[in-house]
Amino acid sequence: MIAKNFLKAAALIILIIIIFVGYSADFDFWQIRRSFEVIKYEDYIFEYAEKYSIEAELLAAIIYVESRFDTQSESFRGALGLMQIMPSTGVWIAEQVGVDDFSIEDLLDPELNIKFGSWYFAYLYERHDRHLVKTLAAYNAGQNTVRRWVRNGWQGEIDNHQIPFAETDKYVRRVISTKDYYKKSNIFINF
Repeated sequence: MIAKNFLKAAALIILIIIIFVGYSADFDFWQIRRSFEVIKYEDYIFEYAEKYSIEAELLAAIIYVESRFDTQSESFRGALGLMQIMPSTGVWIAEQVGVDDFSIEDLLDPELNIKFGSWYFAYLYERHDRHLVKTLAAYNAGQNTVRRWVRNGWQGEIDNHQIPFAETDKYVRRVISTKDYYKKSNIFINF
């Protein structure tokens, strides 16, 4: 009984330490979590990263943050698949890249989703003069929203929580942090 209570107390202390350290500025809880996650669909990630001139680590980071590599992922707003593409955006992308027999269910196919998401990110990246923060913000919050923020004075920075929408601020920071983690760990060293 004493050993059981001791183990419970020890587990509680460890949990408190993790939570406390997790809120400190120098600790990245998501980095620890990512270390237990497996990168999936590396071949598609590398293929479309190269095709659309995107860093493979960045593309993998977007997929991780969007869906945790779950092909069946669906957001409460209706975005689908690995890169969380809205059905209307998927239809538009299909028209742009010449996919004639596209259906919404195709967004659950890993290769097509990565292809469409990569193309769309590259499209946004060019429209935002290859400014990563603005592009990630547009991928998350929409092009029109980011245009409005810029018109209202946002410079595309993330220092001091300058992204006007907290969810997008968190998203951009997590993608950049994950990309940096993947770069440091040489996740795509074999490609």
